[in-house]
Amino acid sequence: MTIGAVHRPHDPVPQMGAIAGVDRHEWDGLVNDSDFYHCHGWLGSLDYALGAGEILTVRGRAGLLGGCALWDGENQPGLFYLPEYFPGLPGPWHTPFLWGGARRSTHNEIPCISGPHRGEALAAIAAALAAQAQLRGKTATVIPYMPLNRAMEIARHYPYARVVMHGAEATIPVLPGGLPAQLARWHSHHRGRTKAELRAFERLGNHIEWLPLTENLFTVAARLIADNRGKYGSHQGAEWIQNIFYGQRRSAIIDTAIAAVAKKNKRISAITIFYHFGQALHARYYGSDYQDIDNDFRYFALTYYYALDYADKHDITQCRLSISALHAKTFRGAQLEPLAALLLFADRPDLARTSCENYNRRFHRYYQRHFSKHLTAEWLQLE
Repeated sequence: MTIGAVHRPHDPVPQMGAIAGVDRHEWDGLVNDSDFYHCHGWLGSLDYALGAGEILTVRGRAGLLGGCALWDGENQPGLFYLPEYFPGLPGPWHTPFLWGGARRSTHNEIPCISGPHRGEALAAIAAALAAQAQLRGKTATVIPYMPLNRAMEIARHYPYARVVMHGAEATIPVLPGGLPAQLARWHSHHRGRTKAELRAFERLGNHIEWLPLTENLFTVAARLIADNRGKYGSHQGAEWIQNIFYGQRRSAIIDTAIAAVAKKNKRISAITIFYHFGQALHARYYGSDYQDIDNDFRYFALTYYYALDYADKHDITQCRLSISALHAKTFRGAQLEPLAALLLFADRPDLARTSCENYNRRFHRYYQRHFSKHLTAEWLQLE
């Protein structure tokens, strides 16, 4: 349905619906390689597995201008709990917000047209997201884990936006030549450790296979992934993971999945599942058999090292490794890209822009102290 006030014939028109009602090619034509979790197939897979979600789209005379998925966030401490996001920054964090981006995604952008009318389109999308929050009695719309440059671009075009830092994402650029080329660029200490970890992986009987994520892998992959998630406090079991896979099969996004599988004595000891979208490889799930206690560095071998060789052979330019274990990832060649929460209010917020900017500078200084050699150029926007 169309939302908002009366529009002139050529005004951008916002609508609410489901991703199934949006043309796949039209939508994906606006989605960046780095924004995989906002692509049509991923959003569709979540709808099949978890129930119908919502998506806001904005259309103009020439067709789809852009849009954003919506959901409710979570009300328990964790990755999607707003009161924990900005320690030391007073704000309405305990009030209800509408959440933008794919459900449980730690990388969110706003799919939007490029070209001379991009700014107008972003402003229209931002205003529609803020209006939708107001309509539902929410304080604002929050889009977490947004690349800083994307968040700041929107804030330039929408006056009631606030940008507040709250994380970083690890990525490894893929060099021609794969892992050997990467090793040649690393400090000798890091290079020596990587070679030692790979020797241990092979010495303890592991070998790697790259397999499509077909149904015959679902059961073992779901069990290993659930065991890993349970180790870190997740209560979603293997059945939940399998349901996610079946949703991905129904949406056909599973065709983009590739599994790095560690086998030992013909038995799967670990698995990392990636998704290939455009020129990016996205690491999404990792699972391990914790009854096998060998210190064989299987996580690093599958998720970082061998992935670089796979990427090099398949014209992939970046491996995206999400937001956790940043020290371990930077020690193994990753760069850190800044992530912010984009807050979209319907009118002037009771959250001073200067307070947000001061908070962001403190956040930047913290990352400079801990990761100074691994920060991308985007961080300079905070100085």
